[in-house]
Amino acid sequence: MPLDILIADDHAIVRSGLSRLLKLETQYQVVGSVGSAEDLIAHCQKKVPDLVILDLSMPGMGGVEAIRRLLSKWQKLKIVTFSIYQNPRLVKRILEMGGQGYISKNTESDIIIKGINTVFSGKKFVSPDIELKLISPEPLSDISAREFDIFRCVAEGLSTSQISEKLCLSEKTIANYISIIKKKINVSSTTEMVHVALREGLIYPENI
Repeated sequence: MPLDILIADDHAIVRSGLSRLLKLETQYQVVGSVGSAEDLIAHCQKKVPDLVILDLSMPGMGGVEAIRRLLSKWQKLKIVTFSIYQNPRLVKRILEMGGQGYISKNTESDIIIKGINTVFSGKKFVSPDIELKLISPEPLSDISAREFDIFRCVAEGLSTSQISEKLCLSEKTIANYISIIKKKINVSSTTEMVHVALREGLIYPENI
């Protein structure tokens, strides 16, 4: 029986390309294709697939929060991130959260299939172009996992109240975290935080 795969990406051309690629593999069947994290979770609530392929940069809650919510409800669900983001700290964060694979959107189709096969075999997979970056020194290595999540939220333009609601923390706690982050990365303003995030590849100009 083919294994069920659900695709989540806000770009229709990406969803279509992945669907066509996976249809060439008889061991898999694409059971859905959605454009937001909210639709992804709604689809899983009706029927949980064997594996989800998702982008991180989607409207609404986004991919990182989607991974957190999916794995809190369905611990055995396999998740492969398919993203343009290649920052080592972000990749490690996704794997620490329970994601089993991280594949760059620059990756060739045969490597994508290899990655999915690897994840289905019970092993973790990172595409070769990103794997090389994981062994290099990390500029943001002093940032904790929680600080990293908040840093990305700030860089993406979320307000303190929005981050508070998204991460279920008080606004005062969020403000304290932001102050700590600024000290760790040696900046004094939110604008400078955004510049650091852009420089390190945590966000892209279209996210601002």
